[in-house]
Amino acid sequence: MNRSLIAAAVCLSTALCAPTLALAKKAQMQNIDFGAITCGEFMKELSTGTAEDAGVVLMWIDGYLSGVSGDKSLNWKNLEKFSTDLVAYCGSKPDANVLDAAEEVGISD
Repeated sequence: MNRSLIAAAVCLSTALCAPTLALAKKAQMQNIDFGAITCGEFMKELSTGTAEDAGVVLMWIDGYLSGVSGDKSLNWKNLEKFSTDLVAYCGSKPDANVLDAAEEVGISD
């Protein structure tokens, strides 16, 4: 797995501090159907996007998981760990669906 992707995931707390700028740029981007994206496609996008883009996407996925699990709190430390775990999981299973991977690493029983 690419070390720079892991470093980017670990540095997300910094990237998440600038969501307003990233959201403004996203207004020019196409919609994303996360239900149809594989981990391999997700990893490719992470490797070619900016840290701000990665932060917005990972924050969206965390929000999705909150809706699935009913969790109503945002724990920054857990978000950083989740991001790192998701990148590692997707790096090892590129054919998996990214939302299935997110549920696997992000929702504890």
